[in-house]
Amino acid sequence: MELSRGAGPAGPAIGRPLLAHRVRWIGIASALVGAGVLILAFLSSLYPQPSFYSSFLDGYDPAFDGVAGILLLALAIRLRERSLVAWLASLIAPSLTIFIAILSPNVYSFTAAGLATMLVALIFPFRLGFFRGSASGPEAQQILVLVAALVSMLFGIVGSRWLSSQFTPPVSGWADSLYFTVGTISTNGTNFIPRTDGARLFVVALILLGVATFLSAVVVLFLPLLERRLEALASRLERAQMEELSEHVIICGGSSEARATADLLRERGVRSVLVVDDPKQVELFRSEGYRSFLGEPSSEETLRDVGLHRAHALVVAQDSDAESLLTVITARGLEPGLRIVAVAAAPASASKLRKAGANETISLVNVAARFLSEAAVGSTAGATPASSPG
Repeated sequence: MELSRGAGPAGPAIGRPLLAHRVRWIGIASALVGAGVLILAFLSSLYPQPSFYSSFLDGYDPAFDGVAGILLLALAIRLRERSLVAWLASLIAPSLTIFIAILSPNVYSFTAAGLATMLVALIFPFRLGFFRGSASGPEAQQILVLVAALVSMLFGIVGSRWLSSQFTPPVSGWADSLYFTVGTISTNGTNFIPRTDGARLFVVALILLGVATFLSAVVVLFLPLLERRLEALASRLERAQMEELSEHVIICGGSSEARATADLLRERGVRSVLVVDDPKQVELFRSEGYRSFLGEPSSEETLRDVGLHRAHALVVAQDSDAESLLTVITARGLEPGLRIVAVAAAPASASKLRKAGANETISLVNVAARFLSEAAVGSTAGATPASSPG
C-alpha cells in the first residue's frame, strides 16, 4: 500500500500507470474550462456587469480572462500527454483569473476564477501522473514562448486601454485594444498615434517585447522544423549516393581498426563506406573525407541501405565482439555468398565469428603476439597477420 501512494523511489513509477488514464481526461477538462473562461471573457467585453466594489482595474477582466482561457486551451493537448511543464504552466491561468477577480469583481470574473480554481483542484491530486518532458527540453521552450506571446498580448491590450486617452484617436474598446496590440507587435502599425511621452514609451516597449517574442518563436518553433526538413533531405541524398555504390567494401564500426582499413582501401582506390551508430562519429568521419552512414550495423535495413547486395565484401570491426557477432549473423542471412571479414578483440571470439558466417577472422591479440615474438627474436621475416580462414 505504501508503494502505491508513492513512498520510496519505486512509488511514482508504480503510481503513474494508474494515473495515466485519468490524466488524459484532465486534458479534456482543461480544454472545456479554457473554452468556458474564454466565453466569459467575450461576454464580459460585450455585456459588462457592475463590479461588487470599486477598484483601479474595474472592467479589465476580459483581457485577463481571455488570456487565461487561451492558455488553458493551448495546454490541453500537452496535459493530455502528461507533460510536467504543461502542468506547471497551467497554474498561470487560475492565478490570472483570481487576480483580476479580486481587482475587477463581477459575475463574469468570479465565475471564471471559480472554473479555473476547480481545474487546479482537479489536477492537483493527479500531479504524479505528469512526468514527461524536462524543464530545459524543446517542449518547455515551446510552452515558454507561448506564455511570453500571451503575456505580450495582455500587456498590449491592458496598456492601450489604460492609456486610451493618450492616443489619437482614443483606444475606445476591447476590439480597438486587440487591433492596436496585434498591429503594433507585428510592426505593421495602426492608426492610433501616441500623443504623450508615456504612450510613446509604452508603444516602444510593446514593439520590443513583440519582436523578442517573435524571434524566440522563430528559434524555438521554426528552426527545429527547418532542421528536421534538412535532415530528411540529407538522408534522401545519402540514400541516393548509396544506391550508386557497387563492388564497394562496407566497414561496420567506428574503431581505430575500421578507420585504418578505410585509409588503406582509399589508398588503393577501392570505394568503401563506414557504418556507425554514433552521429558524432559520422560527422567526424565525413569531415575527414570518409564516406560514412549513420545506422545500426546489425540492422537489416541499414545493411540494405548501404548496398549490401552490391558490395564486394563486408568488414566487421566493431568495438564489441558481441555486436560484431550479431552483425555477421545478420549480413550472412541477407547475403549467403558475400565475403565477410571480422575482427575479434578476444581470441575466444574468433571461432564464434567463423561459426556465425565470417569467411575470415583476425584476432588482434594473436596479430600483436606474432609481431612481438618475431621482434623479440630479432626477425620479422615471414611474419603475417594471424588470421583464421573460414
